Amino acid sequence: MTRDAPAGIIGLGLMGIALSARLIDAKIPLIGFDIDPVRCKMFKASGGMVANSVRELAGRCRTIIVAVYCGEQVEALLDEINDGAGAARPVVICATTCGPREIIRIAARASGTGLPLVEAPISGTSTEVLDGTATALLAGDDGVIDQARGLLNILCPRSLRVGAIGDASRAKLAINLILQNNRAALAEGIAFAERMGLDGYAFLAAARQSAACSRVMDSKGEKMLTRDYRPQSHIAQTLKDAELIIEEAGRCGMHLPLTTTQAELLRAAITLEGPKRDSAAVIEAIRRPSALAGVLR
Repeated sequence: MTRDAPAGIIGLGLMGIALSARLIDAKIPLIGFDIDPVRCKMFKASGGMVANSVRELAGRCRTIIVAVYCGEQVEALLDEINDGAGAARPVVICATTCGPREIIRIAARASGTGLPLVEAPISGTSTEVLDGTATALLAGDDGVIDQARGLLNILCPRSLRVGAIGDASRAKLAINLILQNNRAALAEGIAFAERMGLDGYAFLAAARQSAACSRVMDSKGEKMLTRDYRPQSHIAQTLKDAELIIEEAGRCGMHLPLTTTQAELLRAAITLEGPKRDSAAVIEAIRRPSALAGVLR
């Protein structure tokens, strides 16, 4: 990587903008694309250059970060990246959380067109990406990862190599299972403490000093107490990942009772608060159980 060679990013949502900010702060020339003109305008105001199409971006960039909503969207982008890249073969860094079968299929298609691909889903919210505490889970060919190492280190100073393509998605789904259930448990604990008449802030402070302490208390505890659901991650994305987890568990012959219940809480919270609120809004499904009854009927 050289600092005069532009990188590209496709997808300028919460995660894409956070990743972009790290590159722009590091003085990396950056070209972005999103189908939403408002997001493109925000990206340009932050110091990025906006491409008119994926094909244009692919023709100008040596490395392309893909940070879109789902694996299906990543697959749809491959032909456009391939067409625009011409003889140059940019490295594609897939930061989108996909199902393991999806990313294996995506990597095979990319390989067939000569596009090197790094699987790099990120464990952490957009806020954690911005402050450098998120972790990238890296999988793929060691040579390709090493080729993209300079950029990856800027995007996520914390990273782990977890194996072959597909293994990063498997690890991300298992990590998300624990994280989502921890978040739901925190929401239930806070709602329970409130209902018993405890002061929420005093309870959270006590919980942080207890054997139940977890990082989710720091990232989501105050948001739950203050009902601040400005998104660090969209709750609809959290539900999408929960459904990926449940689907993959089904392929493994497993039933996940906690995650299945937690997904129902997410659906109820979306009914109450909308899909673009923060995942901390899951607490509203517990505070207002009538919404959960509506989902379960």
